[in-house]
Amino acid sequence: MRKVLVLAGSLVVLLMLSALQMSCSDKSVSPTPGKESKPALLAVATVAADYSAGNFDIISEDYTAEPDLLPGLYTDLVARARGRYVYILERYGRDKVIKYDSKDRKKEYEEVLGPDLNIQDIAIVSDTKAYISALESSGLIVFNPAAGRKTSTIDLSSFNTYAGTDSAEASPFASALAVYGDYVYVACQRLKTVQTDWGSSFVPADTSLIAVIDSRDNTVSASIKLSKKNPASISVSGNRLLVSSSGDWYDPDVPGGVELIDLDNNTNLGVVAEKSAFGGSISTVVFVSPDKAYINVMGADWTTGIVPFNPATKTVGAAIGGISDGSGGLAYDGSKLYAGERGAATNGVLVINPNTNAVERTIATGMPPLSIAVIFAD
Repeated sequence: MRKVLVLAGSLVVLLMLSALQMSCSDKSVSPTPGKESKPALLAVATVAADYSAGNFDIISEDYTAEPDLLPGLYTDLVARARGRYVYILERYGRDKVIKYDSKDRKKEYEEVLGPDLNIQDIAIVSDTKAYISALESSGLIVFNPAAGRKTSTIDLSSFNTYAGTDSAEASPFASALAVYGDYVYVACQRLKTVQTDWGSSFVPADTSLIAVIDSRDNTVSASIKLSKKNPASISVSGNRLLVSSSGDWYDPDVPGGVELIDLDNNTNLGVVAEKSAFGGSISTVVFVSPDKAYINVMGADWTTGIVPFNPATKTVGAAIGGISDGSGGLAYDGSKLYAGERGAATNGVLVINPNTNAVERTIATGMPPLSIAVIFAD
């Protein structure tokens, strides 16, 4: 997807584009295989329809929302969770991590990592270790979530766009993150900066890839080349990783699609669905089981639907009915799929039954959702 740095007079457009980038990297966090856990709460980052304000809600097991817990948040947000804690990233222009205790309903800390990083995602591998990606840095941030401090960086400069050439960029444009065992998977979009009449823009360029980080010693252990360009969302189920690559949202000659990675040997198993099969621009993907996944698809009218597909048979289903604009995040708790509805008439968190693909209820939120994370009870 193209990221545009718009001139100051077009602030609302900038915020909308930043939100689209957020949606691309928003992914579900599934229960740890073999660990008995149950969803306790939903963490929901919310943003006004006109992107004038951000906030944070918690939804309890009985599907009631406690809204407006963190008024004054920035409007480019992503929420992730581990245990009772929620980690909220204020992204482009803020580069801040906020830790929130969902049990005591209080903010633990906020830590600025910037400037000029454009942080994208956080992957928490333990109580004391996490990784944070940034579009505008060649360093993957190693972060201590207990202390709220950056501890080091991992050099990803060998993956910079066109590294080692006269056309090299200063970063690999690292975006979405995922965890499998001791390894962290980093989607490197490898974009190129171009100048337009309205400012700087980034377009798909070099071969995109997944960098594999060994969390035990913070080293790069492998890289996996992708067939498609501009990966902005990844999701794990079992020993498989789905990668959703947008291609170029405006240029059909740079096609996108979804690829499947074998995580036991870091092998690309190939494309399981072409972007063209979805009938629009693809972004967030959620991997539910070996034969079921869901993906956000934005149509020509800029509204986003949710489409199920089967990675095993490489077949794409019909869009789920009753959704006006499902661009407000996707998450799966092992039983239900949750989607953020940002429609003009209705907004809130949709509860979807993966067995029937039916919307079972809508949970009202203080403002429209932008990112959803499942909080699992210890």
